[in-house]
Amino acid sequence: MQQIVSQRKERTNERQGARAGTPAWGKALSRWLVGLLGGGAFLLYALTAAPSIVALYDDSLEFQLVVPTFGIPHPTGYPLYVLLGGLWSRLLLPVGNWAWRVNLFSGLAGAGAVMLLFLLARRLLGPALGLRSLLAGLAATLAFALSPVWWSQTTLAEVYALHGLFVAAILLAGVTALDAPIADRTDPPRLTPLFLLLGLSLAHHRTTLLLLPGLAVALLWRFPGLWRPRRAWLRWLLALTLPLLLYAYIPIRAAMGIRDLRGDYVNSWSGFWNHVLARGYTGFFQDNPLAVERSPGDWLALFQAQFGWPLLLLGLLGLALGLAGHRRRAWTLVALVGLTHLLFGLAYRVPDVEVFLIPAFLVLALGLGQTTFVLADVLAKRVGSTLPRGSQPTLGARRLAWGIQVAILLGALTGWGGRGPAVDRSQDWAVHDYAVAMAKVDFPPGSRVVGLEGQMTALKYMQAAEGLGRNATPVVADDPERRRQLVDEFMAAGWPVYLTQELAGIETAYSFSGEKVLVRVWPRGEAQPGTPAHPLERAFAQGALLLTGYDQTVLEQAGGPALELALYWRPAQSLDRTFKLSFRFLDAEGRLLSQEDRFPLRQVYPSWAWLPGETVRDVHILSLPVDPRQQPLTLRVILYDAADGQEVGRWEQPLP
Repeated sequence: MQQIVSQRKERTNERQGARAGTPAWGKALSRWLVGLLGGGAFLLYALTAAPSIVALYDDSLEFQLVVPTFGIPHPTGYPLYVLLGGLWSRLLLPVGNWAWRVNLFSGLAGAGAVMLLFLLARRLLGPALGLRSLLAGLAATLAFALSPVWWSQTTLAEVYALHGLFVAAILLAGVTALDAPIADRTDPPRLTPLFLLLGLSLAHHRTTLLLLPGLAVALLWRFPGLWRPRRAWLRWLLALTLPLLLYAYIPIRAAMGIRDLRGDYVNSWSGFWNHVLARGYTGFFQDNPLAVERSPGDWLALFQAQFGWPLLLLGLLGLALGLAGHRRRAWTLVALVGLTHLLFGLAYRVPDVEVFLIPAFLVLALGLGQTTFVLADVLAKRVGSTLPRGSQPTLGARRLAWGIQVAILLGALTGWGGRGPAVDRSQDWAVHDYAVAMAKVDFPPGSRVVGLEGQMTALKYMQAAEGLGRNATPVVADDPERRRQLVDEFMAAGWPVYLTQELAGIETAYSFSGEKVLVRVWPRGEAQPGTPAHPLERAFAQGALLLTGYDQTVLEQAGGPALELALYWRPAQSLDRTFKLSFRFLDAEGRLLSQEDRFPLRQVYPSWAWLPGETVRDVHILSLPVDPRQQPLTLRVILYDAADGQEVGRWEQPLP
C-alpha cells in the first residue's frame, strides 16, 4: 500500500510540474521548433530526393510504377502505402514525373516522423524542463534525421519512411498512455488511439509486430489488470482491426483486372493469405545467397556510421540512464522496441537488412537526447527536482550546461566522429536515361523485349508513365535458360526480339544488331543493320576487321549530354579473338577527359562469332564530359584484344 501511495504521489508531482513548470515562451518555442523541424526536414529530403527512377534491382522501381497506377505490390501488398502514395502522386502533386512524386512522398512521411520524434523526445525528457529539454530533444531529432540509412529512405520510393512515421507515432501514443492519470482502473485512458495507430501501421508493414513486446510490458506494468476482460476491449479491438480491412484493396483491384508485376498473386482465399502473410519470404530467416555476411565489427560499424562514435556511445548511455531514472516504464518501452528490431535484423538474412534497423536507430537517438539533458542537468547542479523550490543554478553553471548541449547539437549536425556521408540522389539520372533509351528504340509492332525483372519494370514504367515504347512487350526472364527458350520461341513465331544483355550459348545461333541500349536478334546471317550515315573504310586487326561507317548523334539526356555512336563493322575473315573497345574523349590540347571501355553489342555477340562479310551494327551511348557544341572534343576509339589488352587499331573523330 505504501508503495502504491508513493507511486501516485510521484505521478501527481510529475503532472503538476508539467502544468506549472512550462512557461508560455517554452510552449511557443516548442511548437515553433516542431514546425521548423518538419519543414526543414521536408525541404532537405525533397532537395536530395531522387529525380526519377534510380535503381533497377530494388523495390523502389516497383513502387514508382505500382503506386501511381494503384497496382498490387509484392507481398505483403502495402495497401495503406499504395493508397496514400497514389493519392499524393496523382491528385495532390500532379506535377513532375511519377517516380519523383512517389520519391517525394517518402520525404513527406520522413518529415512527419522527424516532427513526431521531437515531440516524443520532449515527452520522454519532460516538457516542464525548459530550454535544456528543448535542446536535448533537438539533438536527438537532428541525429536521427541526418543518419544515412534513414535519410536514404526518405529520398526514394520505399515503405520505410512511412513505417518510421508510424513507429514514432506509436511510441508517442504509448508514452502518452503511460503518462495518463487513471480515473477508472477498469478503462485505462488514451489506449484507443494507440490501437488505431497499430492497426494502421499493420495495414502498412508487418514489422509493426516488433513493437508489441515493448508495448505489452510497459502497459501491463502501468496497468496491471489490463489483461482482464472488460468492455473497453471491444473498442480497442475495433480500433485495431478496422484498418486491416484496407487489405481488401488487393482482391478488389485483382478483380478489376490488375495484376502484380510478377504475376504471382492468385485472387483466391489461399492466394490472398499467401500474399498478405508473405509466406514465401520465410526463407529469409535461413540461408539466403543474397545476404551480406557481417561480423560483429561490421554491425558496430553500421551503427557507428549512423551517428559517429561519440554520439553512438552517448545514445547507449542515455538508454541506461533512462532505464535507471524515474521514467523507467517509458524507457523500458523504448529500449525493448530497439532490442526487438536489433534481434530481428540479426536474424533476417537479406542484403538490405539495415532498413529494418531504422527503429533501433530512432531509439538510440532518443537515448542521445536523454544523455544530452542529464549531462546538462548535472553540470548545472539541478538533478531532477531535488533542489528547493525557487532555487536556481549559477550563471556559470547554466552556461556550462548550455555549452555541453550546443556541442552535442553541433555533433548531431556535423556528424563528427565518423558518421557516414550525406545522402544526395538529386543528380542520379543514369537509370532514368537508360530506361528512356530502351523505350525510345523504334520497335516494330509485336516486338518482344526479353530481360531481367528490373530492366523490364523500367520499360513498363516508361510505357505507363511516359507513353514510350508501347509497341514492345516486356518479358521477364531472370533465368538464362528461360531467356534462351523464350528467344527461340519468339523467333520461331516471327516476332521481332530484343535482348538487354549477354546470353551464353546464343552467339552462333543467330545474328544481332545494336539498337540503342538493346540488341536485336535476327536469323543467322540475315541481320539488317541499315546504311551508315557516314561511310568510311578503316582497317583493324591487320585487315581482318573493317570499320565501314558510323552514325553519331548528341543526345540531350536528363543526366547531361551524351553521344549515341553506331559503328558498322565487317569482318573480312573469321575472327579468333574477343575484341573490346575503349572510348576516350580528348580536349583541344589532346588531354584525356573521360574514358569508357566496353564490349561490342553488350557482350551478346562477341567478335569471334561474327560471320565473315556480314555488317554488324554496334551502338554505344557514351556520357560526354562537356557539351561538344560548346567546347571542341575529339573521340578516340581503340580496339584491343580483351585477353591481353593488345591494341589492334584506332580511329579518331572530332566532335561535333
